Amino acid sequence: MPLPRGLLEEMEERHAAESLQADRDRLRDFARTALECVGWCALGMLCVAWSLHTTDVLYGQFAFWGGLGIGNGGWIFSVLAAYRRGERRGDW
Repeated sequence: MPLPRGLLEEMEERHAAESLQADRDRLRDFARTALECVGWCALGMLCVAWSLHTTDVLYGQFAFWGGLGIGNGGWIFSVLAAYRRGERRGDW
């Protein structure tokens, strides 16, 4: 027995609204992840730049390698966190 036309239209409208909200949530999460990646890379570059201007060799090496670790590890952490959030939401 087919569904009544009014019920079918109501279900379609609700599905369209939920789909639109899911797309907005996914886009907002992607934008947040992109900003986090830019922030981590900027912080890493700041540390590397500071290592070039310091006069102490030990502080320079610490800042250089720390900047590389922050810049590379930070965006990887952000992308993996976005993947976990997408898994929980059911994006993929």
